[in-house]
Amino acid sequence: MSDDTSPVWTPLPHGPRWQVTEGEPSASEAGLWLAADRLADPAGVELSSLLERERIGSGHRTGHATALTLMAVYSGWVTAAAVLHWALHDEVPDMRSGNVLVFPATHGIDGVRVRRARLLLPWAGEDSVRLLHRTVLDGHLLPIADALHRRTRAGARQLSGGIAHGCATALCAYGTRVDLLAARWRQFVDTAPGRLETLGEVVRIRLPDGPERLVYLRNTCCLYYTSAEAVRCASCCLTSRKERLRAYTRQK
Repeated sequence: MSDDTSPVWTPLPHGPRWQVTEGEPSASEAGLWLAADRLADPAGVELSSLLERERIGSGHRTGHATALTLMAVYSGWVTAAAVLHWALHDEVPDMRSGNVLVFPATHGIDGVRVRRARLLLPWAGEDSVRLLHRTVLDGHLLPIADALHRRTRAGARQLSGGIAHGCATALCAYGTRVDLLAARWRQFVDTAPGRLETLGEVVRIRLPDGPERLVYLRNTCCLYYTSAEAVRCASCCLTSRKERLRAYTRQK
């Protein structure tokens, strides 16, 4: 089936992390949105814009630390709707880079648009998780990670760790259906390109008020502690696993 006859996708209002709007931006805003497929150019003005916004917002002292934070933020916001929709409904929205526009914020991403809100259909013999890998990882996030590596010399493994962190956060931040999302994470990560399964783990915890939730513990460092804020991220691999889990369970 061609893209012209692909099923319609209705983005659901799960919360700000998964908020996606459809259509080209207005003429007055057109120059403010960045085409995601141009972010894979390490010398491009679009990637430069995102890096500069992240550097100012985070106060990082080095370009490679800025790139590592940007990769995790980007992965956890821009393609989050596709990862969650797949996990809940076994369908893959079209978040291919050529269909996506992003609005940069002072720190992170402030808006995500798709030119057309549609679902993708798998190739012959392709299951839904491989379709998600092909379009979200191989065709979108991994090329941006490679561009950041070539632009800043940020470590390829650490950048992949940011991708894993962002994709896991797309599920962990949902807050309910813990059994389903834990199983879907294993399905997603076990066969993902980039050896994402080695870069961290999704863990079940119980909050003080009773409900269970999922959290992600990284095995790679995002270098957020090098920012002007001089604090470690909640999943920092420089903190022991036991201490990280204790910190999560103290959160309200």
